[in-house]
Amino acid sequence: RLTKSTVRYQSNAGALEIPSIGRYDKMMVEAAAPTENPKSAADDGSSGAATKVDDGKKSERTYHPGLNHKDGYLGCLLAEQKSSLAEFEKVIQEEKLVLFPSPELKEQTLLRFLRARNFNVKKAFKMLNDDLAWRKEKDVQALKANSRQEVLGCDPALLDQYLPCWHQGQDKFGSPVIYKKFGNFEIWKVTEKTTVEKLVDYHLWQMEHYMDLIYENAKANGHLIDTLTMVIDAKDWRLGLFTSDASKFLYRISKIDSDHFPERLGRLFVVNAPYLLSVAWKVIRKWLDPKTQKKIQIVRGPDEYEPLLKELIAEDELCDEYGGKATSPLKHREEQNEESKGMDRTENEDKSQPKP
Repeated sequence: RLTKSTVRYQSNAGALEIPSIGRYDKMMVEAAAPTENPKSAADDGSSGAATKVDDGKKSERTYHPGLNHKDGYLGCLLAEQKSSLAEFEKVIQEEKLVLFPSPELKEQTLLRFLRARNFNVKKAFKMLNDDLAWRKEKDVQALKANSRQEVLGCDPALLDQYLPCWHQGQDKFGSPVIYKKFGNFEIWKVTEKTTVEKLVDYHLWQMEHYMDLIYENAKANGHLIDTLTMVIDAKDWRLGLFTSDASKFLYRISKIDSDHFPERLGRLFVVNAPYLLSVAWKVIRKWLDPKTQKKIQIVRGPDEYEPLLKELIAEDELCDEYGGKATSPLKHREEQNEESKGMDRTENEDKSQPKP
């Protein structure tokens, strides 16, 4: 059944709340303690058939049938891809490489790295090894356990004002849908209170929590999910926003996504795109590999983007700002701000009245 809820991630350092409207009664995940991988009798990824478990429920070892994966995915591997996966696992064992705990199936993780490197085992191993070393040096798990304010080093309301971002619902294949508004991202005003480095850390912090959304959706839907669907709103974007710091920030986060979250992007829609955005896109696309570029679609107004979004996201899951029926959490936030301003005005008026 459809329920409105708030995703709340609880850690020792505090809680993260992301407004959410989804299909689930419960969207609670422990940020610091991921669940164990589901057990299965088949470990080689060679079979796409669901494995029967004791309770009769479908094993979470297959993808949504509508995805129509041709090859390169668990249960849909060509002979040479199966061979590469087996070789990859052997090299990892020989090199004593230890993966970080994750609810994701081991084969699922390895195949993401293999796909990112076109099933070149040597390159995939280097990518995985570099990622694990980076995560250890960065202490990503400790960063993830921090609160928004601790990561940003300033009041999160400042970033909510200039770079609103929220999770709301899922697409038709179960992938969480993430919305961001870049059209008013005056980074110089944000960096008056924090730094570009902390903004980059905050992006990493967000991505880590989005991974929990993927795992929770996979569990709730009963099938494998690898990716996020993203909607980037560029309304009111102007060339003056593409400053040196903004360019540096976008480059850094795109590199984090490509190097440390391979094959996590399903589709990305840039909506309400002004003509001048094409200037920035010529720079940004150079940072992205060709496979990622193909997942990005830049469109203008509602006549262009609404049909595309509704094709992928059911109307009751799609935010009403973009043609759906799910109430935007920003409206609730704006109502709260207006109520707060009204209370402040009343309080100031009371103070200005002469005392009897």
